Amino acid sequence: MDGTVFTDEDIERWAVVDESEDGYSGRHLGPPTPGRPIAAGRELKPLSIRIDVERKLRLDLIAAERKTTVSKLIRDLIDSL
Repeated sequence: MDGTVFTDEDIERWAVVDESEDGYSGRHLGPPTPGRPIAAGRELKPLSIRIDVERKLRLDLIAAERKTTVSKLIRDLIDSL
């Protein structure tokens, strides 16, 4: 996806981990980040808005500080109204 090339050695190393007693832990990926909410029984609709660059940068900064996404931040803000 990003141009990373995997070698036969990489594949062999992954196979050894997969076949070991410990198995794959995924610890190297870090903690999960919030994403789209589960929409069981609800119809979700996208919402597009136009905002100036300064507001977008502010949303990006606040979302990063809170370790969330801009979409989740906006959903939470709407829910707080």
